Amino acid sequence: MSEPREAPPEQPPESSPAPSASPSEVQTQPPEAVRARADTRWRFVWLAVPLLGLWELGAQLWVSHRAPSGSEWEAVAGPVKELKRPGDLVIASPEWQGPNARRALGDALMPLAGVARADSSAYQRAIEISSLGETSDELASWPILERRRVGPFELLIHENPSPASVKFDFLEEMNPKRVEAYTYDPKLGREQRTLCPYNFNARVNSGGLGGPPTYPRTRFQCPGGEAYFIGITVIDDSNEYRPKRCIWAPPTPMGPIGVTFREVPLGNVIRGYGELPWVLERGYNGPPIVLKVRVAGQEVGRFEHRDGQGWRGFEFPLGTYAGRTEDVEFEVSSSHYRERYFCFQADTR
Repeated sequence: MSEPREAPPEQPPESSPAPSASPSEVQTQPPEAVRARADTRWRFVWLAVPLLGLWELGAQLWVSHRAPSGSEWEAVAGPVKELKRPGDLVIASPEWQGPNARRALGDALMPLAGVARADSSAYQRAIEISSLGETSDELASWPILERRRVGPFELLIHENPSPASVKFDFLEEMNPKRVEAYTYDPKLGREQRTLCPYNFNARVNSGGLGGPPTYPRTRFQCPGGEAYFIGITVIDDSNEYRPKRCIWAPPTPMGPIGVTFREVPLGNVIRGYGELPWVLERGYNGPPIVLKVRVAGQEVGRFEHRDGQGWRGFEFPLGTYAGRTEDVEFEVSSSHYRERYFCFQADTR
C-alpha cells in the first residue's frame, strides 16, 4: 500500500503593484487627504521669497561694484552736458575713472585746464560723476545742491561755499605780447641777460613712460638744449600721479631762468604751487630749487622746493602793491642745473 504524498508547500501569492486610483476614486477620497497632499507640495514654496530677495541683493551688489562700461560712460555725457554751466568743474569719482570720463565727455565738458588744475579753490560749482559708491575728498566740504541718478552713476552738483576771486592767471597769459623769458650767467649778473626767443612752431616732443613731459609747440626756447624752455606743459604729481598743468622753468646750463609778465593787475597775494615731475621728485638726490617772485623789481617772496615735497603751495602778500598794476617776475635757480626740471603755477587774487 503506497504512502500518501505530502502536499507541496503553498507558495505565497506574488505581490503586484497597487492599481492607481481612478479619477472617480480620487474624487471620492475625503477632503482631508486631498489637502494633506496639497500641503506637502507647497510646504517649501515660502522659501522662494527670501531666495529671490537674496538673488536680487547679490545682483545689486554685483552691479554696484562693477566698473561702468564704455557705453555707460557715453550715455552719461548727455545728462552732464545738460547740467553743466560755463566755468563748472567736472570730475569723476573714484579718481582713477578720470581717463574713462574724459574719453567719453571730451574736452568740451572736461577741458585740460580743469583736469590738470592746481586746486579747485577758484571754481564756483562742480559736477561730480560718482560711481562704485565713491565720492571726492576734494569736494567733501562743498554743499550738494542736486543729485541725479543716471545708470550706474550718481551726478552730484556741488557749490563752493567760498570761491576765490582770481584777478590774473599767469598760465593763461603765457604769450609773447605780454611775456619775456631770459637766462643769465650769475657771474655777469642779472643785467647781462640772454633773452629766450619765442618759437611759434617748435618740435613737439614727449618722453613717454618715465621720460620728460610733453615739450609744447609754442614756447620760449632758451640756450642749453631742448629741455630748457619757458612754456606750459603737464607733469605727473607725486600724489597718485595726478596731472598738473604748469609753467616749465628749469635752470639752464648758463644759470637761472626767468619770466617777466608785463602790466599785471594785482590782487592781495600771489599764490601758486611748484614741483618736479614725479620720476625725478622721488629720487631725493637733487639740490634744492629756489623760486623768487619780484614785483616792480622788488622781491616779495621766495619759495624753496626740495625733492620729495610734492605739489606744495606758496603765498606771498603784496602789501602796498595790492590793487596796483605792475610787472611780475618769476626766477628759478639751483646750485646745479641737471634734472632740476621745475614746473610752477601761479595767480594773483
